[in-house]
Amino acid sequence: LFDSRVRGWFLLDSYLPTFTLTIVYLLSIWLGNKYMKNRPALSLRGILTLYNLGITLLSAYMLVELVLSSWEGGYNLQCQNLDSAGEGDIRVAKVLWWYYFSKLVEFLDTIFFVLRKKTSQITFLHVYHHASMFNIWWCVLNWIPCGQSFFGPTLNSFIHILMYSYYGLSVFPSMHRYLWWKKYLTQAQLVQFVLTITHTLSAVVKPCGFPFGCLIFQSSYMMTLVILFLNFYIQTYRKKPMKKEMPEGAAGKEVKNGFPKAHSIAANGVTDKKVQ
Repeated sequence: LFDSRVRGWFLLDSYLPTFTLTIVYLLSIWLGNKYMKNRPALSLRGILTLYNLGITLLSAYMLVELVLSSWEGGYNLQCQNLDSAGEGDIRVAKVLWWYYFSKLVEFLDTIFFVLRKKTSQITFLHVYHHASMFNIWWCVLNWIPCGQSFFGPTLNSFIHILMYSYYGLSVFPSMHRYLWWKKYLTQAQLVQFVLTITHTLSAVVKPCGFPFGCLIFQSSYMMTLVILFLNFYIQTYRKKPMKKEMPEGAAGKEVKNGFPKAHSIAANGVTDKKVQ
């Protein structure tokens, strides 16, 4: 049964819009690459600057609001059920709706890669993470829109502030000398996944009424991200010269994590030619 507290919220009453938008996203990648095949790559420098700034600000809002709302609700970090915090739960759910919606907006990461002909960045990890996160979070908002679900997006919002700030700064050539820390963004994402899995399983070890099946599904999904991101990290930083790689980010994402965005680090900003 769907959670009655989110009935009527934009895009949540039916799965059809989320599913349709995902199909459109996948078709856009395929058709977009065919369309751009014999056309020059676009720069999109101005658009990317605004886009990265927008995602950074949205992530900052979600981080602050999740911390404040979970604090207001007296959330238990080890395990938090779905209905004991009253208005605090509603406040958390409203932020998590923005988190779900941000996964739709982040489809633009891939579209920008297509238009800029950065096809090497459109990896299985990137597409899997983007497409799956949007759909999974539709389910989260409908069945478990608060409680234990708050933790992953909180971490992921913090990681996204760092990631999209990096992408935004990379638009400016004068800043390239200061962007030596891209490797550590991928490491931070991996730490994020491990912390989220640990937090999720803590509610299995000491239950508080949060749905058991959801905990197991989330942990399993996060493990797929750990495996894919770890493989990306090894391929990028252990087998190739680091200076020639950009993290698989907004594009490879993040996963984009959390149950949360997991986002990775494939740069969607304009990067130094020496780095690409």
